[in-house]
Amino acid sequence: MATHTFPLPAGFGWQYHFILWIQSFHTPILDKVATVLSYLGTESFYLIILPIVFLAFSRQFGLRLTYVFLTSMFFNAWLKSVIQIARPIGVPGVRSLYLSTATGLSTPSGHAQGTITLWASLVRYLPTRVLRYALLTLVLLIGISRVYLGLHWPMDVVLGWLLGLIIGYAGWQIGRWWSYRGIPWHFALAFAILFPAVLFYFNHDPRGAEYAAYLFAIGTGSVIERRFIHSAIEAVWWKRICAGVIGVGGMVAIQWGLQSTESVLPWLLLRDLLIGWWVTVGAPWIFLKLNVYQPDTEAYAGS
Repeated sequence: MATHTFPLPAGFGWQYHFILWIQSFHTPILDKVATVLSYLGTESFYLIILPIVFLAFSRQFGLRLTYVFLTSMFFNAWLKSVIQIARPIGVPGVRSLYLSTATGLSTPSGHAQGTITLWASLVRYLPTRVLRYALLTLVLLIGISRVYLGLHWPMDVVLGWLLGLIIGYAGWQIGRWWSYRGIPWHFALAFAILFPAVLFYFNHDPRGAEYAAYLFAIGTGSVIERRFIHSAIEAVWWKRICAGVIGVGGMVAIQWGLQSTESVLPWLLLRDLLIGWWVTVGAPWIFLKLNVYQPDTEAYAGS
């Protein structure tokens, strides 16, 4: 095996050669497959899927899933700022593709951590072993695609998988006893405010601030909806589809309306807050008025 003639951090030699080895199998078709796999691990993809789960399938399940995912990604951003390892982009011999998904630092891999976080949260609800293993295989392939595309070191992906498993499992266990439906609203509101505030205190760089803003808006919005709006998802499938489409459409409209200010952090945070409040308060209120949702007759603890 050829040796490199340029400086690499200690312990990175084998990672460099692993990237070269996996990229030695490259073909135009594999490039396209890896790009598609990598897209399935982007934040943009999950920040569309999670609101659909919340608005069209299960509010409680969607809220827990979103909380765990955003918390995991917050710690991912924090660790990247602490560890400070650059991506392999530009390293001689490494071909890097799909650069639009490679922003910021490298370790740990956000794609690997985010996807395995959701798998660890979902696995106990998947009805068959075949489905569990199929989803796990997809998660592993997404992580491998990041190395194949020359966007991450192998250990970035391994560390992301490890952290995602820990946060996904632990976060879901905590969520078993905490629910915005199951405790008095003033305690739920206090948690919804204090939790992102504590996270923001420890990491208020731009990425950390955005995740904290999402968590604040989603948490407070969910509590407000349960306290004052009292809506519930209808069992009728066409109404669920309408809720998902309109919900995502509203998110896109907010994103589009503030696109000219996306490079300015205060406006980014305003966008995140508006999106979170739209999904948890605005959309449910509109759906109730349009008869897409039904009134929730379930007694709310602490009302």
